[in-house]
Amino acid sequence: MRRNQHYQDRVNRALDYISGHLDGDLSLTKLSGVGCFSPFHFHRIFQGVTGETLNSHVRRVRLERAALLMKTSPRKRITDVALETGFAGTAEFSRAFKNRFGRTPSSWDRRSPLEKSKICKAPETLSFHTVEELHRWKAAAKDVRVRVQRFSAFRYVYSRIYAPYGNTRLVDSYHALIAWLAARRTDIRDVVVVGMSLDDPAITPSENCRYDLGIAFPRQPGGLLGEIIGSRGRAAAPLVSLPAQSECDAPGLSIRDFESQRIVAFHCAGDLAHVDRAWHYLYRIWLPAGAFEPADLPAMEMFVRLPEEIGWETFDLKICIPVVRL
Repeated sequence: MRRNQHYQDRVNRALDYISGHLDGDLSLTKLSGVGCFSPFHFHRIFQGVTGETLNSHVRRVRLERAALLMKTSPRKRITDVALETGFAGTAEFSRAFKNRFGRTPSSWDRRSPLEKSKICKAPETLSFHTVEELHRWKAAAKDVRVRVQRFSAFRYVYSRIYAPYGNTRLVDSYHALIAWLAARRTDIRDVVVVGMSLDDPAITPSENCRYDLGIAFPRQPGGLLGEIIGSRGRAAAPLVSLPAQSECDAPGLSIRDFESQRIVAFHCAGDLAHVDRAWHYLYRIWLPAGAFEPADLPAMEMFVRLPEEIGWETFDLKICIPVVRL
Protein backbone atom coordinates (compact mmCIF):
# COMPACT_ATOMS: atom_id res chain seq x y z
CA MET A 1 0.00 0.00 0.00
CA ARG A 2 1.28 3.47 -0.80
CA ARG A 3 2.00 5.38 2.42
CA ASN A 4 -0.05 8.41 1.39
CA GLN A 5 -3.09 6.19 0.70
CA HIS A 6 -2.62 4.49 4.08
CA TYR A 7 -2.76 7.91 5.75
CA GLN A 8 -5.74 8.94 3.60
CA ASP A 9 -7.71 5.86 4.67
CA ARG A 10 -7.10 6.55 8.34
CA VAL A 11 -7.99 10.23 8.05
CA ASN A 12 -11.14 9.22 6.15
CA ARG A 13 -12.13 7.05 9.12
CA ALA A 14 -11.78 10.06 11.40
CA LEU A 15 -13.74 12.29 9.01
CA ASP A 16 -16.58 9.77 8.80
CA TYR A 17 -16.58 9.40 12.58
CA ILE A 18 -16.87 13.18 12.98
CA SER A 19 -19.86 13.33 10.63
CA GLY A 20 -21.65 10.58 12.54
CA HIS A 21 -20.92 11.84 16.08
CA LEU A 22 -21.30 15.62 15.97
CA ASP A 23 -22.95 15.66 19.39
CA GLY A 24 -20.26 13.50 20.97
CA ASP A 25 -16.61 13.59 22.00
CA LEU A 26 -14.58 14.93 19.07
CA SER A 27 -11.42 15.70 20.98
CA LEU A 28 -7.93 15.22 19.59
CA THR A 29 -7.47 12.20 21.85
CA LYS A 30 -10.67 10.54 20.64
CA LEU A 31 -10.19 11.22 16.93
CA SER A 32 -6.52 10.27 16.86
CA GLY A 33 -7.59 6.93 18.33
CA VAL A 34 -10.21 6.48 15.60
CA GLY A 35 -7.53 7.13 12.98
CA CYS A 36 -4.94 4.99 14.80
CA PHE A 37 -2.45 7.86 15.06
CA SER A 38 -0.49 9.28 17.95
CA PRO A 39 -2.27 12.39 19.31
CA PHE A 40 1.02 14.24 19.03
CA HIS A 41 1.15 13.76 15.25
CA PHE A 42 -2.51 13.47 14.29
CA HIS A 43 -3.38 17.15 14.03
CA ARG A 44 -0.47 17.72 11.63
CA ILE A 45 -1.38 14.70 9.50
CA PHE A 46 -5.05 15.71 9.46
CA GLN A 47 -4.23 19.20 8.22
CA GLY A 48 -1.84 17.83 5.63
CA VAL A 49 -4.55 15.59 4.15
CA THR A 50 -7.59 17.89 4.44
CA GLY A 51 -6.10 21.39 4.33
CA GLU A 52 -7.94 22.29 7.57
CA THR A 53 -6.98 22.14 11.20
CA LEU A 54 -8.89 19.55 13.20
CA ASN A 55 -10.69 22.15 15.33
CA SER A 56 -11.64 24.25 12.30
CA HIS A 57 -13.05 21.21 10.53
CA VAL A 58 -15.12 20.07 13.52
CA ARG A 59 -16.54 23.57 14.04
CA ARG A 60 -17.32 23.97 10.33
CA VAL A 61 -19.15 20.65 9.88
CA ARG A 62 -21.12 21.19 13.10
CA LEU A 63 -22.34 24.56 11.82
CA GLU A 64 -23.12 23.21 8.35
CA ARG A 65 -25.06 20.32 9.85
CA ALA A 66 -26.94 22.82 12.02
CA ALA A 67 -27.82 24.91 8.96
CA LEU A 68 -29.07 21.79 7.17
CA LEU A 69 -31.26 20.79 10.13
CA MET A 70 -32.72 24.30 10.35
CA LYS A 71 -33.47 24.33 6.63
CA THR A 72 -35.06 20.89 6.46
CA SER A 73 -36.82 20.96 9.85
CA PRO A 74 -38.14 24.53 10.16
CA ARG A 75 -40.16 23.71 13.28
CA LYS A 76 -37.13 22.43 15.18
CA ARG A 77 -36.11 24.71 18.05
CA ILE A 78 -32.73 26.43 17.83
CA THR A 79 -31.82 25.00 21.24
CA ASP A 80 -32.41 21.47 19.98
CA VAL A 81 -30.36 22.15 16.83
CA ALA A 82 -27.50 23.46 18.96
CA LEU A 83 -27.43 20.42 21.25
CA GLU A 84 -27.79 17.91 18.40
CA THR A 85 -24.76 19.37 16.65
CA GLY A 86 -22.46 19.42 19.66
CA PHE A 87 -22.76 22.97 20.99
CA ALA A 88 -23.01 23.53 24.74
CA GLY A 89 -26.05 25.76 24.38
CA THR A 90 -27.86 28.42 22.39
CA ALA A 91 -25.48 31.26 23.26
CA GLU A 92 -22.36 29.44 22.05
CA PHE A 93 -24.20 28.24 18.93
CA SER A 94 -25.51 31.73 18.08
CA ARG A 95 -22.05 33.29 18.37
CA ALA A 96 -20.49 30.61 16.17
CA PHE A 97 -23.32 30.78 13.62
CA LYS A 98 -23.08 34.57 13.32
CA ASN A 99 -19.32 34.43 12.97
CA ARG A 100 -19.66 31.84 10.20
CA PHE A 101 -22.69 33.08 8.29
CA GLY A 102 -22.88 36.76 9.21
CA ARG A 103 -26.28 36.52 10.92
CA THR A 104 -27.77 34.94 14.02
CA PRO A 105 -29.73 31.70 13.62
CA SER A 106 -32.88 33.37 14.94
CA SER A 107 -32.70 36.04 12.20
CA TRP A 108 -32.53 33.51 9.34
CA ASP A 109 -35.89 32.66 7.73
CA ARG A 110 -34.52 29.17 6.88
CA ARG A 111 -35.59 29.57 3.25
CA SER A 112 -33.27 32.17 1.73
CA PRO A 113 -29.62 31.38 0.92
CA LEU A 114 -27.00 31.80 3.63
CA GLU A 115 -24.80 34.31 1.86
CA LYS A 116 -21.51 35.68 3.06
CA SER A 117 -18.38 36.53 1.10
CA LYS A 118 -16.33 33.72 2.63
CA ILE A 119 -19.06 31.14 2.04
CA CYS A 120 -18.87 29.49 -1.33
CA LYS A 121 -21.71 29.86 -3.77
CA ALA A 122 -23.02 26.91 -5.74
CA PRO A 123 -21.21 26.08 -9.00
CA GLU A 124 -21.96 28.59 -11.75
CA THR A 125 -24.20 26.17 -13.65
CA LEU A 126 -26.47 25.92 -10.60
CA SER A 127 -28.70 28.62 -9.21
CA PHE A 128 -31.02 29.42 -6.36
CA HIS A 129 -34.69 28.62 -6.98
CA THR A 130 -37.62 30.19 -5.20
CA VAL A 131 -40.12 27.91 -3.47
CA GLU A 132 -42.74 28.90 -6.03
CA GLU A 133 -40.44 27.91 -8.91
CA LEU A 134 -39.77 24.53 -7.32
CA HIS A 135 -43.50 23.86 -6.87
CA ARG A 136 -44.12 24.73 -10.53
CA TRP A 137 -41.23 22.51 -11.63
CA LYS A 138 -42.55 19.56 -9.62
CA ALA A 139 -46.10 20.06 -10.94
CA ALA A 140 -44.80 20.04 -14.53
CA ALA A 141 -42.73 16.89 -13.93
CA LYS A 142 -45.76 14.63 -13.50
CA ASP A 143 -43.77 11.41 -13.85
CA VAL A 144 -41.51 12.30 -10.91
CA ARG A 145 -42.38 10.64 -7.60
CA VAL A 146 -40.72 10.93 -4.22
CA ARG A 147 -40.53 7.61 -2.36
CA VAL A 148 -39.53 6.61 1.15
CA GLN A 149 -37.81 3.23 0.96
CA ARG A 150 -34.64 1.44 2.07
CA PHE A 151 -31.35 0.43 0.61
CA SER A 152 -29.90 -2.90 1.67
CA ALA A 153 -26.51 -3.19 3.36
CA PHE A 154 -23.59 -2.73 0.97
CA ARG A 155 -19.81 -2.47 0.81
CA TYR A 156 -18.65 0.77 -0.75
CA VAL A 157 -15.30 0.99 -2.57
CA TYR A 158 -14.54 4.63 -3.32
CA SER A 159 -12.19 7.50 -4.00
CA ARG A 160 -12.56 10.68 -1.94
CA ILE A 161 -12.21 13.78 -4.10
CA TYR A 162 -11.43 17.20 -2.65
CA ALA A 163 -12.57 20.38 -4.43
CA PRO A 164 -14.35 18.24 -7.06
CA TYR A 165 -16.18 20.94 -9.01
CA GLY A 166 -14.96 22.74 -12.10
CA ASN A 167 -12.27 20.20 -13.03
CA THR A 168 -11.90 16.63 -14.34
CA ARG A 169 -11.32 14.90 -11.01
CA LEU A 170 -14.75 13.24 -10.86
CA VAL A 171 -14.55 11.96 -14.44
CA ASP A 172 -10.97 10.74 -13.94
CA SER A 173 -11.99 8.88 -10.77
CA TYR A 174 -14.93 7.31 -12.58
CA HIS A 175 -12.72 5.90 -15.35
CA ALA A 176 -10.27 4.55 -12.77
CA LEU A 177 -13.13 2.75 -10.98
CA ILE A 178 -14.41 1.23 -14.22
CA ALA A 179 -10.91 0.00 -15.06
CA TRP A 180 -10.60 -1.54 -11.58
CA LEU A 181 -13.93 -3.36 -12.01
CA ALA A 182 -12.81 -4.72 -15.37
CA ALA A 183 -9.53 -5.94 -13.85
CA ARG A 184 -11.40 -7.93 -11.17
CA ARG A 185 -13.85 -9.17 -13.84
CA THR A 186 -16.92 -7.69 -12.20
CA ASP A 187 -19.82 -6.92 -14.52
CA ILE A 188 -20.82 -3.28 -14.07
CA ARG A 189 -24.46 -4.34 -14.41
CA ASP A 190 -24.23 -6.31 -11.15
CA VAL A 191 -23.12 -3.38 -8.99
CA VAL A 192 -24.15 0.27 -8.66
CA VAL A 193 -22.03 3.39 -9.14
CA VAL A 194 -22.77 5.74 -6.26
CA GLY A 195 -21.63 9.30 -5.67
CA MET A 196 -21.85 10.76 -2.17
CA SER A 197 -21.68 14.48 -1.55
CA LEU A 198 -20.27 15.04 1.92
CA ASP A 199 -20.88 18.80 1.79
CA ASP A 200 -23.44 21.27 0.45
CA PRO A 201 -21.66 23.44 -2.18
CA ALA A 202 -24.10 26.27 -1.40
CA ILE A 203 -22.77 26.40 2.18
CA THR A 204 -19.32 24.83 2.22
CA PRO A 205 -16.34 26.72 0.72
CA SER A 206 -15.43 25.11 -2.60
CA GLU A 207 -11.92 24.20 -1.46
CA ASN A 208 -13.40 22.24 1.46
CA CYS A 209 -16.07 20.36 -0.52
CA ARG A 210 -15.60 16.58 -0.63
CA TYR A 211 -17.24 14.05 -2.93
CA ASP A 212 -16.93 10.28 -2.71
CA LEU A 213 -17.31 8.36 -5.96
CA GLY A 214 -17.42 4.60 -5.77
CA ILE A 215 -19.03 1.23 -6.35
CA ALA A 216 -21.74 -0.24 -4.12
CA PHE A 217 -21.49 -4.03 -3.73
CA PRO A 218 -24.79 -5.29 -2.23
CA ARG A 219 -24.40 -7.53 0.80
CA GLN A 220 -28.05 -8.61 0.60
CA PRO A 221 -30.58 -8.91 -2.23
CA GLY A 222 -33.42 -6.46 -2.67
CA GLY A 223 -33.80 -2.85 -1.61
CA LEU A 224 -33.04 0.11 -3.84
CA LEU A 225 -29.74 -1.34 -5.08
CA GLY A 226 -31.51 -4.55 -6.09
CA GLU A 227 -34.17 -2.50 -7.84
CA ILE A 228 -31.54 -0.67 -9.90
CA ILE A 229 -29.69 -3.89 -10.77
CA GLY A 230 -32.98 -5.59 -11.62
CA SER A 231 -33.86 -2.78 -14.04
CA ARG A 232 -30.88 -3.95 -16.13
CA GLY A 233 -32.30 -7.43 -16.48
CA ARG A 234 -29.96 -8.83 -13.83
CA ALA A 235 -32.57 -9.85 -11.25
CA ALA A 236 -31.37 -13.49 -11.24
CA ALA A 237 -27.66 -12.62 -11.02
CA PRO A 238 -25.91 -13.76 -7.82
CA LEU A 239 -24.42 -11.20 -5.43
CA VAL A 240 -20.93 -10.17 -6.48
CA SER A 241 -18.07 -11.18 -4.18
CA LEU A 242 -17.16 -8.37 -1.80
CA PRO A 243 -13.77 -6.73 -2.34
CA ALA A 244 -11.18 -7.07 0.39
CA GLN A 245 -8.87 -4.27 1.45
CA SER A 246 -5.97 -5.97 -0.31
CA GLU A 247 -7.73 -5.52 -3.66
CA CYS A 248 -8.13 -1.81 -3.06
CA ASP A 249 -4.64 -0.93 -1.88
CA ALA A 250 -2.82 -0.75 -5.21
CA PRO A 251 -5.38 1.47 -7.00
CA GLY A 252 -5.64 3.72 -3.92
CA LEU A 253 -9.29 2.98 -3.08
CA SER A 254 -10.96 3.05 0.33
CA ILE A 255 -13.66 0.78 1.78
CA ARG A 256 -16.69 1.66 3.89
CA ASP A 257 -19.56 -0.63 4.93
CA PHE A 258 -23.11 0.74 5.08
CA GLU A 259 -25.94 -0.91 6.96
CA SER A 260 -29.52 -0.99 5.67
CA GLN A 261 -31.00 2.49 5.96
CA ARG A 262 -34.28 4.28 5.34
CA ILE A 263 -34.00 6.89 2.59
CA VAL A 264 -36.09 9.35 0.64
CA ALA A 265 -35.43 8.69 -3.05
CA PHE A 266 -36.22 10.62 -6.22
CA HIS A 267 -35.70 9.14 -9.72
CA CYS A 268 -34.23 12.00 -11.68
CA ALA A 269 -33.43 11.91 -15.41
CA GLY A 270 -32.22 15.04 -17.16
CA ASP A 271 -29.43 17.58 -17.37
CA LEU A 272 -27.47 19.05 -14.47
CA ALA A 273 -30.01 21.84 -13.94
CA HIS A 274 -32.80 19.25 -13.64
CA VAL A 275 -30.80 17.29 -11.05
CA ASP A 276 -30.09 20.51 -9.15
CA ARG A 277 -33.80 21.37 -8.97
CA ALA A 278 -34.55 17.88 -7.69
CA TRP A 279 -32.07 18.28 -4.84
CA HIS A 280 -33.49 21.71 -3.99
CA TYR A 281 -37.02 20.28 -4.00
CA LEU A 282 -36.12 17.47 -1.59
CA TYR A 283 -34.21 19.66 0.85
CA ARG A 284 -36.34 22.80 0.78
CA ILE A 285 -39.89 21.53 0.22
CA TRP A 286 -40.33 17.78 0.74
CA LEU A 287 -38.29 17.36 3.95
CA PRO A 288 -39.60 20.49 5.74
CA ALA A 289 -43.18 19.44 5.01
CA GLY A 290 -42.84 15.88 6.29
CA ALA A 291 -41.98 13.74 9.27
CA PHE A 292 -38.31 13.11 8.47
CA GLU A 293 -34.97 14.85 8.77
CA PRO A 294 -31.60 13.96 7.24
CA ALA A 295 -29.62 11.26 9.04
CA ASP A 296 -25.90 11.68 9.78
CA LEU A 297 -25.01 10.03 6.47
CA PRO A 298 -24.07 11.50 3.08
CA ALA A 299 -26.59 12.31 0.38
CA MET A 300 -26.25 9.83 -2.48
CA GLU A 301 -26.55 9.78 -6.25
CA MET A 302 -27.08 6.23 -7.52
CA PHE A 303 -26.50 5.83 -11.25
CA VAL A 304 -29.32 3.95 -12.97
CA ARG A 305 -27.78 4.37 -16.41
CA LEU A 306 -24.08 5.03 -16.87
CA PRO A 307 -22.22 7.75 -18.76
CA GLU A 308 -21.17 5.11 -21.35
CA GLU A 309 -24.85 4.88 -22.28
CA ILE A 310 -26.01 8.49 -22.09
CA GLY A 311 -22.86 10.63 -21.86
CA TRP A 312 -21.93 13.26 -19.27
CA GLU A 313 -24.43 15.92 -20.36
CA THR A 314 -27.50 14.13 -19.00
CA PHE A 315 -28.00 11.92 -15.98
CA ASP A 316 -30.27 9.06 -14.94
CA LEU A 317 -30.03 8.90 -11.15
CA LYS A 318 -31.76 7.89 -7.99
CA ILE A 319 -30.98 10.83 -5.74
CA CYS A 320 -31.26 9.75 -2.11
CA ILE A 321 -31.15 11.31 1.33
CA PRO A 322 -30.79 8.95 4.31
CA VAL A 323 -33.43 10.02 6.82
CA VAL A 324 -34.71 9.43 10.35
CA ARG A 325 -38.14 10.17 11.77
CA LEU A 326 -38.57 13.42 13.67
